[in-house]
Amino acid sequence: MMRRVNTGWWGMLSPLILFTSVQAADVPDPLSLDQALNYAEGHPRSQLAPEIALRHPAPQPLYLDCHSLAYNSNTGVDNQRDRLLPNLIAPLEKQRLDIMERFFDVVLADSSAVRDNENMAVYYIPLDRTRTRLELKEFSELDVAELDAEYQVVRQQGAASAAAQRLTRSLLAQAINNPQKLPNELNPPEIGTFPTELPPLNELVETSLKNNKWLDDRRDDMTADERAVTDMELHQHILELLLRLDVFKVAEERSQAEILWRDYYLERSRTLYEQEVKSDIGDAMTQQSKARLQQQQIQFCRALTLAQLNALQGNPVWPLPKPAPTEDKPA
Repeated sequence: MMRRVNTGWWGMLSPLILFTSVQAADVPDPLSLDQALNYAEGHPRSQLAPEIALRHPAPQPLYLDCHSLAYNSNTGVDNQRDRLLPNLIAPLEKQRLDIMERFFDVVLADSSAVRDNENMAVYYIPLDRTRTRLELKEFSELDVAELDAEYQVVRQQGAASAAAQRLTRSLLAQAINNPQKLPNELNPPEIGTFPTELPPLNELVETSLKNNKWLDDRRDDMTADERAVTDMELHQHILELLLRLDVFKVAEERSQAEILWRDYYLERSRTLYEQEVKSDIGDAMTQQSKARLQQQQIQFCRALTLAQLNALQGNPVWPLPKPAPTEDKPA
C-alpha cells in the first residue's frame, strides 16, 4: 500500500503564492484522484475540437514516460506515443487521462524528493564528522573537500526534486482548471490488482468501433479514406497499448526481484556503517530508492495504459476494472 504523501516544504513558498492560493477556488486537501477527475468537465481543453487541440499540445510529464519505460529507452524519442490521438476519444475523456497522468507525476515527484532528502542526510553526516575530526588532525583538507564535493552533487539533486514537486503540481493545477491553486497534499490511489488477460486485439478494435459513441459519430461524417485512416490509427494504438502491457508484466517481476536484492544489500551496508566500517550506504540507499521509484512508475504506467484502453472502448477511464474472479477447479 502506498503511503499518503505530505509535502512539508510547501509552507516555505513565498507569501504571494500563498495569498493567491487562499483566494482561489477551493480544492480538497488532501486531493484524491477521484476528486481530481471531477474537474475535467468544464475544462477549456475538453471543449476544443480535436483539430484545434492539436495546435495546443500539453507539456510532457516529468517522470511518467511510459513508452521509454516499457522499451528501456531503446526506441527513438516519441513522446506522443504516450498519449492517444485526440481524434480517437472524446475531448472530455482525453482531459481525464491528462489529469490521471498529472496526478501520477506529482506522486512520483514526491517520492523522488523523499529519496533525495534521505540521500542528502546520508552524505552530510560523514562530511560533518570529517570536518569535526579535521580539527583533531585525524583527516586532511583533501578528505573534507572530497566529501563536500560528493555532498554538493546530491544537494543539487535535492534542489531539483523540490523544484519538480512544484512544477508537477502546477501542471496538475492546470489540468484541473485551477491554475491559481497548486494542490498541496495528494492521496495516492489504490490501484489494486491488474487483469492477467485482456481480450484479443481484433475484439478490442471491434468493441471500440461499436461502443465509442463519440468516435462513431465522427466516423459518420468522414469520407471513406478518412474513415480508413482513422481505423488504422485505432488498430495501431490498441496494438501498442497491448504490447506495452505485456512488457510491463515482465518489468514488474524484474522490479520486484531488484527491490529484494537492494533491500538485502542496503541492510548489509547499514550494518557496516553502524560499525564504522567503510560502507557504500549512500549508494545502496540511492539504488534501493531508485528501484522502488521505478516500481511505482511501472504501476502507474500500467494503470494509465489500461485507462487509455478504457477510453477507446467508450468506458470510464477510472476506476480500473477489477480482474474476473478465478473459479476453483474441482479436485
